[in-house]
Amino acid sequence: MTASPGSRTRWPFARHDVFANLAEEYRMRVIRSLPGMIVWPALMFALVIAAQLATLIGWNAAGGPQTGLSHGSAIFLGNIIGYTGLGLIMWAWMKRYQAHRPVFAIFPLRLTDFFAAILIMIFMVLIASPLTLSFHEFAMTEPELTLTGGANRDDLSNVDDFIGAGASLWLLLGLSLIAAPIVEEVIFRGWMLPMMMARGVPSLFAVIISALAFGLVHTAQGLLVMTSTFFLGLALGAARVWTGRLAAPILGHVANNAWALFAVPYLISLAPATTGN
Repeated sequence: MTASPGSRTRWPFARHDVFANLAEEYRMRVIRSLPGMIVWPALMFALVIAAQLATLIGWNAAGGPQTGLSHGSAIFLGNIIGYTGLGLIMWAWMKRYQAHRPVFAIFPLRLTDFFAAILIMIFMVLIASPLTLSFHEFAMTEPELTLTGGANRDDLSNVDDFIGAGASLWLLLGLSLIAAPIVEEVIFRGWMLPMMMARGVPSLFAVIISALAFGLVHTAQGLLVMTSTFFLGLALGAARVWTGRLAAPILGHVANNAWALFAVPYLISLAPATTGN
């Protein structure tokens, strides 16, 4: 049954937002639906770890390096399988509330999506990166700010380990530019952010909270990455609210990952080496 006009669910989405057209009969179900803010990220970790272990077990049983895949490639393949599995689970779960299409609203791509992605990269390069590096240098002088309790650069980020894991290039691209950006954006900007808005959280605070959660799930990658992903989450969340769909955040996420994995190491290699006294 359709609710009477006097009992309509408050639905604070702009007209251009993909959630604005969700049928009244599903709105309260979406607001009350679980898994919620904590369960989906936790499930992401669980599935990725399980997929890694299963892939490594299968890789070893098949002969390890004799399969043509390195140990690093097997780990990355497991990550891709875990992310893909989570994406399929989320699609099936959200289909119960007819929220699967709004959450996964990626296509068709529009000019505004590309424009928003460009603005995201401008923000990350010109504003977020200097702020992240400034905080990084400050943390170097305050060991208690580094999650490991150490004050050297190796304790702050494991990006070099990620890049040098020995994985095949196509698996590195598949994880960092396809699987991770799509599924992480579905969780944090496709689901978490609009669900907070649906519950009455102002969009500004929803963007900030989802960005904090996005940064925290990257804790294992070090303080530097965690800080950078928080700033990235702010830009991606703003793009989601502005465009009303997920395409722009995914494009921005992909562009940022490509910049971090390929452009930043190259730029660092061009910097003159420093020597200690």
